[in-house]
Amino acid sequence: MQIHPISCGLGYAFLIEGESGLVLVDCGSPHQEKKVLAIMDALGRQDLKLIWITHAHYDHYGSAAALHAKTGAPVGVHPADADALRAGRSDLGIVRGVGHLFPLGLGIAKVFVPLPPVNPEVLLEDGASLADFGLAARVYHTPGHTPGHSSLWLEDGTLIIGDLIGQDSRARKQSLLATDWQALQQSLARMQALNPRRVYSGHSPRAIPGDEFCSL
Repeated sequence: MQIHPISCGLGYAFLIEGESGLVLVDCGSPHQEKKVLAIMDALGRQDLKLIWITHAHYDHYGSAAALHAKTGAPVGVHPADADALRAGRSDLGIVRGVGHLFPLGLGIAKVFVPLPPVNPEVLLEDGASLADFGLAARVYHTPGHTPGHSSLWLEDGTLIIGDLIGQDSRARKQSLLATDWQALQQSLARMQALNPRRVYSGHSPRAIPGDEFCSL
């Protein structure tokens, strides 16, 4: 199992390469689909089985509709964020600190580069397996950043957590955006209790060592 981080505008996508097929976790901002397709071409793989969206934000599902149209792969998300995807919404919730700049930035971005709605065909609850899509992984519902935010636990001890934490030059607790700050902290504690080997967050290609993640 190999994971290929792909810079996709304002966020990162993670293409998981398994023997039975590919699974894409998130897909960045709108009009970033060519970057994902280029990596698939370089790998000589066209067997994308699922586009899994960790949460309904502009920089995480912006290219989902285009990738679905080009690959035929279904889009999946936790049910609590499904309506936002269908409506092309990116609800920011309660902002803190410099996060107060985000509503203005999002408003401008959606005027010049609209967020295409997409119909998620695969709705998976907490604990659901991705075995049907050729991936030994499990979905964890990790609400707080959005109501339907989810994380993926892979059998090799890798955790892909979207925006459950923040990350720029270093990993840090999420301090900018949440729909429920208390739920977010509970979700983080739950994922730390898994004691992952490595962790990928939504805004960096760097794998965070598990001990670093657990010490946040």
